[in-house]
Amino acid sequence: MDYLPIFVDLKDRPCLVVGGGDIAARKAGLLRKAQAAVTLVAPEVSATTQALIDSGEVKWLNTVFSAEQLADNTLVIAATDNEDVNRDVYRQAKANNILVNVADCPELCDFILPSILDRSPIVVAISSGGKSPILARQLRARLETLIPPAYGRLAEMVGQYRDAVKEKMPKLSMRRRFWESILQGSVADHVLSGRDELGEQTLQSALE
Repeated sequence: MDYLPIFVDLKDRPCLVVGGGDIAARKAGLLRKAQAAVTLVAPEVSATTQALIDSGEVKWLNTVFSAEQLADNTLVIAATDNEDVNRDVYRQAKANNILVNVADCPELCDFILPSILDRSPIVVAISSGGKSPILARQLRARLETLIPPAYGRLAEMVGQYRDAVKEKMPKLSMRRRFWESILQGSVADHVLSGRDELGEQTLQSALE
């Protein structure tokens, strides 16, 4: 295993994206989905990136990259079409002990961005370690049919009742058996079939 797969809390934490093209826009958009505070640096931007800026999702520095822009950032992503700029971002980030990712250049990455199946709060990340991103995307496509959006709704419902279950069932073994029965029984069946209200009613009855 070349990389440690972890999920990082970036909420309100400053992150820098260097580049103004569509790839940079995708990276910035992904960071925003994780609620990071994103600053994008580029003297010119694509229409896609401009739309992201106009929405207020990211802060735009209309200039070229400089090392001073790295200050206080949790991580930085370089996604320009200029190899020299990307390498400069990498060198400066390393010198400042900031995690860096250079798009489409695994050898210049402290971290890589996986192919993501988002069924929030269920999130599945698939990576080939930079060897074959296309294969990772194909695997994600297969999983999309196995894990429909209803699983996200089911997870949200379960999360809402965790405290109530813990209060009613202080023993871990009891809670485990309870949740296994819920997730393998009619509650899950109802939610996965689009009958969320009935699923919640069944869950409430099981708690009584």
